[in-house]
Amino acid sequence: MTSAAEVGTESWKDLLKKSRMLVFDFDGTLVDSVSIKWRAFDRCFERFPSQRELISAYCRGNNHTPRWEKFKHVYEEILRLPYTREVEQELHRCFERETTEQISRAPALPGAPEFLGRIRPNVRTALLSSTPHEILLTILEKRGWANWFDEVQGAPVNKAAWLKRLVAKGFAPDQVLFFGDTAEDAAAAREAGCGFIPVPDLQDFRKLLENP
Repeated sequence: MTSAAEVGTESWKDLLKKSRMLVFDFDGTLVDSVSIKWRAFDRCFERFPSQRELISAYCRGNNHTPRWEKFKHVYEEILRLPYTREVEQELHRCFERETTEQISRAPALPGAPEFLGRIRPNVRTALLSSTPHEILLTILEKRGWANWFDEVQGAPVNKAAWLKRLVAKGFAPDQVLFFGDTAEDAAAAREAGCGFIPVPDLQDFRKLLENP
């Protein structure tokens, strides 16, 4: 009997065959870095242990919200404290100390480098991430991944709107395939009419390279 996972893999291979543009989320999709960011948010607000659970739930439950919006929301809506320029700068410094170098060295998701290396000559690729754009470029350079993508877009970005603009450039919706790890990623692909592969279900990119 064919398992649900095997059925999923075969249907994803079909999506891949007709795709002309592959779009990838970054954290949790190509790199095992989600927990690094979660710990960074905890570190940024460690002075407020009584609100830790509320802060953690908000930060972890809003994956596509840029970090600066999260900082502001936590201060004004959860902590009920003034969100000054000094506070903003310190939070950004703290978060960057806890994430940029660590994510640059974090392990890739299983099979991701092999998959990108194999498909890169035959299809266009893009990186679409909620990481701030300039920091994303820095991380790609440090990892040696800068040449793997034809387009790179970091935050601020609305992923659904960006995918729609990609379609408007000349790709049919079913020629664009988005790889992501969150419900928000899936919703963005659905809104844009694109195909979607949930990387946590895929588990290993090398499955897409296997012959039937």
